[in-house]
Amino acid sequence: MSSLAVDLSRPLKAAIVDHIAADPGVLEFVPLDRIYAMSPPANPVWPFIRYGSPITGAFEATCWNGSTTRVTIHAFAETKTIYAGEDRALDIAAAIVNAMGSFAPDNLGVIECEWLQTRCIQEDGEADRWHSITEFDVTVIKTV
Repeated sequence: MSSLAVDLSRPLKAAIVDHIAADPGVLEFVPLDRIYAMSPPANPVWPFIRYGSPITGAFEATCWNGSTTRVTIHAFAETKTIYAGEDRALDIAAAIVNAMGSFAPDNLGVIECEWLQTRCIQEDGEADRWHSITEFDVTVIKTV
């Protein structure tokens, strides 16, 4: 009897949001109450972070079943005084990348957590609002 891969996208999302929300480097830029899963409230206060829509596929290896997920984390920031919005958005993205370097949740075994890229774009044509998009490939297996 063959085993099947397991879709772990939901517990992975929760683990990543909790991990980022507990990271002091991230919290230097974004308060805890502005770090959201996939659905932030209407008109959230800036800056804020939102977990993006995951793309998940199967991961199977000898004695391991799990999933590989393309994770996207969005950070939104605006210009305040002399701290440019694009710089703030990129600083938040860098803090997220740094935080994910120690990602090791209790309920999932991390096989790989690789930062792929970050890009920064102007948000909705607003001159003072910016949006960084940071992507990772994360492969996990269920451990509990």
